[in-house]
Amino acid sequence: MSVGDSVLVGNLSYLAIGREITYGTYSTCTAGVAFMSLSMKALKDTKILEEIQTNRTNSHFVQLGKVVEGDAEMVYSPRNLGINYLLHNAFGGGPVTTATATGATAGAAAFQHQIDIANFQTTYSSLCFNVRKGQATTGKIFEYSGIRVNELSLKAEIDEALMMSCSLIAKDCTITSNDVSAVLDTTTATQTPLSFVSGRFSVETTPAGLTSTSSWSVQSFEFKIMNNLNSDAAARRIGSDVLQVLPAGLAQFALTASLRFDTTTAFDAMMAGTRLAAELMFEGATLPGSNIRESIKITMPYVMVSDAGDPELASAQDPLTSEVTFAVLRDPTASGYAVRAVVVNDTTSYA
Repeated sequence: MSVGDSVLVGNLSYLAIGREITYGTYSTCTAGVAFMSLSMKALKDTKILEEIQTNRTNSHFVQLGKVVEGDAEMVYSPRNLGINYLLHNAFGGGPVTTATATGATAGAAAFQHQIDIANFQTTYSSLCFNVRKGQATTGKIFEYSGIRVNELSLKAEIDEALMMSCSLIAKDCTITSNDVSAVLDTTTATQTPLSFVSGRFSVETTPAGLTSTSSWSVQSFEFKIMNNLNSDAAARRIGSDVLQVLPAGLAQFALTASLRFDTTTAFDAMMAGTRLAAELMFEGATLPGSNIRESIKITMPYVMVSDAGDPELASAQDPLTSEVTFAVLRDPTASGYAVRAVVVNDTTSYA
């Protein structure tokens, strides 16, 4: 059979995620994730040597270091194990503080997990993927190791589910026959979308004011973490074509919201340099055996309006809108933080 004679289809593929104990050492991948798109790939480019050798053409080359990276997009779900592995890694892979969910009845199977920004220096600070590209039997299975989330965003829009997208950098990949699809069926069943109807975006003058009854009427918002992972020559070594380390730079954050322009609240805060606090929260279905709903909450106790998004007068038909941009900083108090995620689900522990 010639190359390209048969066909593989994307809709029969799968993505399974695992956590590595040691960076770059592939571990078991059983946390299945239903996804919208996945573009993980390996590239091993060549450098042609432009030598003078009595000819107008080149005849020598060297292969460059292996580059393994890609993007993934999926519906965010608080109960899906693999999705929360990605969220945890984007926050730096640090310890997760778990407790019975606030307001849960005694013995209820509802737990809240607090995730703070960390430094990729603890156990489970890298991930691995098992990806089948195509259908069973004939599909090609790739195993990716040493994965870290370089960027992660959560985006909400009218008439859409809460979406999560990731930019990923990996150490290595191999082709294998290790098909793990049989253990993923029940895992992806817990991945249910969070509707825009059950979300809120709050901005107040103090973190204490960020309550379930406090919100701005926005039409969309996006929150992004940028880890600035260093994968250039400083992360490699002579004698190998893969990354040796994958250190993180400064964690940076982006927060934007689109809303109807009806007050100068954002403009006044920008001009005065007013310190604010922001929070986004989405809730889903009530957890089995509990009175608590699955949810995710992202709290930023120290934000500033950097662009109030003065509306353009460009249409005689449409309402005036603003695209407000916030700068996200760390609260400089002793117990302060920049960003904190609290996920409520029925997972007992991420330790």
